[in-house]
This record gives sequence, C-alpha cells and structure tokens, in this order.
Amino acid sequence: MTSRFLIWFGLVSLLVARLAYSPAAAAHPLDEFYQVTYVVVGPHRITLQIEQYPGLLIAPRILALVDSNQDDQISETESQAYTERFLKDIIFEIDGQPAAVTPADLEFSTPLELRAGTGLIRFELIADLPNDHHGPHQLYYKNNYQPDISVYLVNAISDEARWVSIGAQERDVFQSSLQADYAINPDAPLAIEAAPGDVLPQNEVPGGLPAGQKQLTGYLYEANLSPLLMIAALGLAALLGGLHALTPGHGKTLVAAYLIGSRGTTGHAVVLGSIVTFTHTASVIAIGLLALLASQFIVPNLLVPALEVLSGLLVVILGLRLLRNRWRVRNEEDHHHAHPHLHEHKHAHHHHPAEPTPVPGLRSPVPLPEKVTLADLLTLGISGGLVPCPEALGVMLIAIGLNRILLGLGLIVAFSFGLAAVLIVIGILLVRSKSLLDRLGGMGGRWQKWLPLASAIIVTVLGLGIVAKGVLAYLG
Repeated sequence: MTSRFLIWFGLVSLLVARLAYSPAAAAHPLDEFYQVTYVVVGPHRITLQIEQYPGLLIAPRILALVDSNQDDQISETESQAYTERFLKDIIFEIDGQPAAVTPADLEFSTPLELRAGTGLIRFELIADLPNDHHGPHQLYYKNNYQPDISVYLVNAISDEARWVSIGAQERDVFQSSLQADYAINPDAPLAIEAAPGDVLPQNEVPGGLPAGQKQLTGYLYEANLSPLLMIAALGLAALLGGLHALTPGHGKTLVAAYLIGSRGTTGHAVVLGSIVTFTHTASVIAIGLLALLASQFIVPNLLVPALEVLSGLLVVILGLRLLRNRWRVRNEEDHHHAHPHLHEHKHAHHHHPAEPTPVPGLRSPVPLPEKVTLADLLTLGISGGLVPCPEALGVMLIAIGLNRILLGLGLIVAFSFGLAAVLIVIGILLVRSKSLLDRLGGMGGRWQKWLPLASAIIVTVLGLGIVAKGVLAYLG
C-alpha cells in the first residue's frame, strides 16, 4: 500500500508541477509578438540575426505593416520598407558610439501563413568593422519595436571562437536590450573574406515554430499525397495532439482541481476528457469556417478573446456553485462534530434495521462533497475546450486558404484523438491518486476535509483569470 501510494503521489506531483509551470517560451503565443535577436560577432563584421513570430491574435496588426497595400502579396519594396521601419526603433552601439547597419537577407512568410500564426519574418543587419578593430570592445543593442505586444530574446555569440571571444553579457529583465563585452584576437586575418551578400547559418531559436508543426503544415502544400504520406501526416497530427495536451492550457488545472476535490471516478475522467476534446475540435472548425464565410466581419483576433471571456464566465459560475455547496457541507460537518451526542441519540432511536447501530463515543463519517453531475462535466469540459489552440487553428486556416478543407479536417480530427488520449490519461491518474489518498488515515482525513473547499476556490479564481485575459486582449 505504501509503495503504491508513493508511486502514484510522485506521478501526480510531477503532473501538477508540469501543469502549474508555464514559462513564456512554452506558453501559447496567441497574443504575443516573439522577437529573437542573435548578435553574431566576427573579426570584421557584426551581424544582427532577427526573427519575428507574430501570434495568431496579433498577426493582422503585423501583416498590415508588412503588406501595406493589402494585396495579399509581400513585394520587395514592402519588405524593405518594413525593415527600415524596424531600424528606426532599435539602438546599436559599439564602444558607446552609434554603429551603422545595412539590411541583408530578407525573408518573409506568405500572408496566409502570417495570418494563421505559423509564419515568421527573418532578416539580417550587418555592421562592418574596421580592419584594425582588435582587442577588447563593448557593444550595446536595444529593441524598441512594438513593445506593447512583444516578448523578446537576445544573445551575443561568436562567429569564430579562435578569433573572437565573448565576455560578460548583461540584459534587461525583458531581454529587449543587451550589453556585451567582446575581444578580437590580434592574429585575426586583416582581409575581409566574406562578401556583403553572404549570410551566416541560422541559429536554432528557442520558443520558435516547432519542427513538428512546420512539418504538419508542409503536408498541406503537397499537391498529391500518397497513401503512405497520408498515414504519416495523420500519425504526426495525433502525436502532436498528445504532446500539445501536456502544454499549459485545455483546462487541465481546472480538471485537476475539480476531480481531486469531488467524488470523481475513472468514468468521469473519460467523459470530461472527451468533452474537452470535442469542444476544442468544434471551436477550431467553427472559427475556420467563419473565417472562410465571413472573414470581413469575424476574424480570429476578435472571436478568440470572446470565447475566452465566455469560457471564463462558465468556470466562474461553476466555481461559485461548487463553493456554495461545499461551504454548506463544511458547515454541516462542523455542526456534526460540535454535537456528536445529539446525533448518536437520534441515530440510536431512529436507525434503519439494516444499518449498524452507532457506537457511543465514535463520530459518524465525514460528509463527502456532492456527487459529480453531468451538468458539471459539461460546463467544465466546454469551458476547458472552448478556446482553440494556435497549432490546430493555424492548420485549419491554412487548409482553408489552400482550398484543402477535407485534408485540414482530417488532420484536426487526428490531432484531437491524440489530445483526447492524453487528457483522459491525466484525468484517470488524478482520480486514482485521490482514491489512494482517501484510504489513508490521519493526513488523508485532513486532506479530504479541506481540499473540496480549496478546489472550489481554485476553480473560481482560475475562471476570473480567464475572463481577465480575454478582456485584456480586447483592451490591447
């Protein structure tokens, strides 16, 4: 019994820690403009490698800056104009003096990909150094572009370790600015070996577009998918759905708080996971179809925040109802413990013949929380799955844009099967861990006494947070 409890308790502890921890790089980038800058220092040149990832909700704002004439094409003139606009909002200095930079190697995803939240903007800025630029130096970089919607990452690296060494690096708390020391070896060659048009290998960007998502999107561009490729695409979609279920979101924290604080069973976990997945899939398809039929009036950046507000309100209503019921149960329990002899006397004269006669001096069992109802499961499941994930919504929007709707639907359904499987397993683990804790004495009794009320408070607070997030998306 003890070993089983320790194993289950360890699994659940890891699960709760994973659900509670939400770093910026792993969060859904629906409403963020992720900007990454690598300052690559060479013996004769410093290159700023910049990659930008517009989230789905703010993609229309960024796309309007890129495709200025709104013709759904990004011309060379437009890409250069966008880069020049970016240059006005950055600061780059070497040894305290402004350094001139030249744009090079511009790369823009298609308007369709940018609009779907799966595109990126990449360019390089080059600052040539004089031939006698040897010894220790210091650089400073500051990115002030679109600060109200941006999340930044900046790092300085060496182009050639044998010629250039990077010293101390200091960043601000937002990683929008960097001050770095560097030194160029006196033995570095005097001649500039690279032509101005040459580019450096791209660095891997943490928190950028996942390779799996890019591969899945790539299947939509395949003109003729063979049966083998179709199976591979569906399998990859299911795998990505399962992995996606482990990231923050989908109401897993809500599900954890509800199932642990109530009389949930394995069957309830299966039903709840299935409702979350069905609602999640339906919301992706509905938003995609609305984007197809009424894109002039309803777009994801307006509809998704509305779904967040609605989802949060459902959670708040459920949380308040749970809080009221569980507070009543808690008061009944206190009254029961405060007057045990009255209850013993009452039960002694009116107990059912089939029931055991209460033993004087012993308390009756602690009142349990209310039973799980279908209405609660529906409310929690719908609220947990109402807000679509960016990966699935991006695939659907691209499929609609390429007129490959059936393929897009197939990938979304496969994605949802993987999502459902993992969510159901998580729910079963939570229910099983609670049943093990319920069998414990001492600590288990106190745990059972307070957790239902605490879980109702957690559900309510989480609902208020979801509402606030949706409202802030409109205000931003």
